[in-house]
Amino acid sequence: MSEYLVSKFWEGVNNEELNGCECTSCGKLMLPARIICPSCGSRDLTDKGYKGTGTVKTKTKIHVPLPRFQSISPHGVGIIDLDEGVSISGLLLDDPEIGDRVKAVYLEDGEKKLLAFKPT
Repeated sequence: MSEYLVSKFWEGVNNEELNGCECTSCGKLMLPARIICPSCGSRDLTDKGYKGTGTVKTKTKIHVPLPRFQSISPHGVGIIDLDEGVSISGLLLDDPEIGDRVKAVYLEDGEKKLLAFKPT
């Protein structure tokens, strides 16, 4: 994935937005955005924003964290199936169960924000 697209994704997170794209050829949704559609190979992609609400698909608990997450560990991480039909991983707050509804929240982390999900 290009450095530009990764930085564009995190720029969106810093603005409390989830930004991806949609293939205009086949309708495939992507998050974060890509340069080429992985389904049909098209380069005809348009920007798409996502609401950030969805369902916990799977989760795990991290007991030996990276140094920056030491203060919140052990902490959950999971894969969220967003309502629009794409999946994304993120921190889990307040220990939601698999199948629970969650919404995106944005945590302050110095000059940047982190993407997390909490139960609705």
